[in-house]
Amino acid sequence: MVALLLLTLLQASPAPAQPTPAPTAQAPRPRPAAPAGGATTNALFFITDPAGASIEDVTVTITGPVDREAKSPAGGFTRVPGLRAGTYRVRFMREGFITFEKELSWRAGAATPEVTVTLNPAPAPPPPPPPPAPVVAPVPVAPKLPPPGAPKAVSLPEFIEKNFISGREPQKENLVGCSGVGQALLWQVRDPWTSRQHESADGMLYVIGGEGRLTLGDREFTVAAGALAVVPRGTTYSLSRSGRNPLIVLAVLAGAPCAAN
Repeated sequence: MVALLLLTLLQASPAPAQPTPAPTAQAPRPRPAAPAGGATTNALFFITDPAGASIEDVTVTITGPVDREAKSPAGGFTRVPGLRAGTYRVRFMREGFITFEKELSWRAGAATPEVTVTLNPAPAPPPPPPPPAPVVAPVPVAPKLPPPGAPKAVSLPEFIEKNFISGREPQKENLVGCSGVGQALLWQVRDPWTSRQHESADGMLYVIGGEGRLTLGDREFTVAAGALAVVPRGTTYSLSRSGRNPLIVLAVLAGAPCAAN
């Protein structure tokens, strides 16, 4: 009876509590990636001249987070689509007008930007320079000649008789005529007259009397009354007599300034 009671008590007693295992931590689930891109907007530009009339064919260039370009229509707004939030630089260009730039900012969620732009006409280009004046060749001016001398006539035989060379003179020179740029000289030569030259005058030598030799450049000539020689300017020449009498020469120098009348 006692054994049966003990067995009954053992069956009625609760089993000892077992420890509850701690919950296992789970890794967080990855979030889906945000879609690329973002909200975009359309910019609207109304482009006018100073009188308020719309201007057609204006090139609108936008640079910033995205780059865009558009042309203005004949009337109304110029629409530039697909702008993301950010700051842009907008340029307005058209031939005949001054290029204009401005800054435009748009933030996500803001209203579509509408901008009125006035372009001023470009100043007229300066007139082309006048054509260069034709080059006129200067008219050559004739050199001013000295005044002519007074008319004069001389008897050479009488002049020689009055001015005959003395025995002590190696050479004698007399001016017998002069006018403008020409001279007539009477030369009487006893001793050789060498290395003569006229830098600015051409000479013509006419032998009046006597005999002698004329060295002209590198050539030598025998001369007597009636002989004529031409001596170009700058040419070296020499005169010498032959025999007892002096060599008498009339020299006409063309181009030599007139020394006396």
